[in-house]
Amino acid sequence: MKGKILIPFLLMLILTQCGKKNELPIYGTFEITVRGKVPDVNPFTEFVDAKFSDGTRQFNVEGFYDGNNEWKVRFMPDKPGIWFYSWNFHNKKGEGQFVCTENKDEFNHGHVKTDPENPRYLISDDGLPFFWFGGKWINAPNYGPPFKGDIKNDKHDHKYNNTGYYTDDIMTGYLDSCRAYKHNGLLLKLALYPLENDKISWDLEWIKRGEWLVREMGKRGIYCQINYFDTWSRKKDLWFDFNDRTPGKTPPPAPGTEQVFNVWNDGDDLAKENYIRNIIARFSGYYNVYWELGNEMEHGPHDGKKFAEQANLKYIPWIKKYDPYNLPVCLSENVWKKTNVDVGLLHQTNELPPVNTDRNRPVIMNELVRGGNKDVLWKDSSMRDSTERTAYRRTFWNNFVYGGCGSSEATWLEINKPLNREALQVMGDQQRLRDFIEKIPVNINEMFTDTSFVRSGPGKYRTRSKQNECYITYFTRNLMDTIDTDQIYVNLPEGNYTYRWYDPSAGLYSEEINIISSGTPVILNKTFKTDIVLSMISHNLF
Repeated sequence: MKGKILIPFLLMLILTQCGKKNELPIYGTFEITVRGKVPDVNPFTEFVDAKFSDGTRQFNVEGFYDGNNEWKVRFMPDKPGIWFYSWNFHNKKGEGQFVCTENKDEFNHGHVKTDPENPRYLISDDGLPFFWFGGKWINAPNYGPPFKGDIKNDKHDHKYNNTGYYTDDIMTGYLDSCRAYKHNGLLLKLALYPLENDKISWDLEWIKRGEWLVREMGKRGIYCQINYFDTWSRKKDLWFDFNDRTPGKTPPPAPGTEQVFNVWNDGDDLAKENYIRNIIARFSGYYNVYWELGNEMEHGPHDGKKFAEQANLKYIPWIKKYDPYNLPVCLSENVWKKTNVDVGLLHQTNELPPVNTDRNRPVIMNELVRGGNKDVLWKDSSMRDSTERTAYRRTFWNNFVYGGCGSSEATWLEINKPLNREALQVMGDQQRLRDFIEKIPVNINEMFTDTSFVRSGPGKYRTRSKQNECYITYFTRNLMDTIDTDQIYVNLPEGNYTYRWYDPSAGLYSEEINIISSGTPVILNKTFKTDIVLSMISHNLF
């Protein structure tokens, strides 16, 4: 660029997840460091232009500023073989190649994307269906830094008891628990927090700790929804507490224009685009990320319609422009229906995934449905209360049989406290759902919600099925009511089938029963408390 004097650049290769020089497994992260100095401009506005090719396809990847006069380029290869790359930065160039080997990591399945065959669902790069078994939303103040100048990160949200700074041990301990219970999803809030008040620069200590969290999640097979914007974000100059929740005081209105920049209205477009661009460049090269554009963007005093307009006109096109992998973009509450995002996120609603299976987008319940005894399942206290267990489990299973793509637990779980028995029971119920799904003998992305399978039965019920092959029906009543499965009539195509009952609270199956269907068989009785699952499998699958 005119008027700039550049010092020589040094190219350095850093290969992650690799055992040999210039070799790494498929879905690993290949990293290039470009060193140099660009005077008289904010380095966070400068990007390395890099290209990666397997000989048939080309990925255009940008490198971001990472401090100390270093720019990082990160790339995730999605197939084995030789990959070629080149980079260009202020008329300095470099090129090279590396070998991508077969994947040996049981947790790493590559990026998540919309299933091209069944766009209602999600799929991983390796072709496996992706169903979200989610946990806590890790908020930006929780992962640091301990200090911002002379401001200590020890603030508390007195309404929700959400603590300030989490240590490494607290966070990795929780991630280990998630791994032990076979969870595969968490949320990571950025939401303008690590951005400096100039709207361009980043607090690198802060954002790098978030990046460390993403890598720790990846080691455990946990996928991360990375959040860009949030109604409940910080005001300018207030990095750790966006408003005063001191007991006895009335909280001021949710921040809007007081945020670092207002994402509901025009203005600061260069800063907003640069913010999105930096997040994509820094995080998209990790296998276990995709995007949450915004969280609860329609809460007063904000206008969800205005955010939807900005999203369709600017934010989503910017993400699609800079993301070399076209990762899914999510949005929560009702705003997602007004936008072109890829995935809808349900929040605190009794709305289940829509029944229409032809044109709908994937739907995830990522802030849990109201409906328990306390009516707020997203709170820490609810997940630690034994009376709420059935309400959580009912949400997990209903999401599945209604054609959803997964559910989270209490998003405001206090992971600085040991998980009690009740919380672990909820996590265990989610694990049991995953274990059950993994035993289904058909591709779950070929199963859709079915309103005609059960002709009559107890309580409320819904089926997810692949016609003529597999039928999974979830029955539920009120939280403590007994379900007697006597006199269940189903519509079943002619053929030989095996069915059995499953107790989702204990993970236990009944004995298998073989039947020959002539169209409307009667299912034999079996009694469970509160909820029960009927699994019907065609003999053609054995």
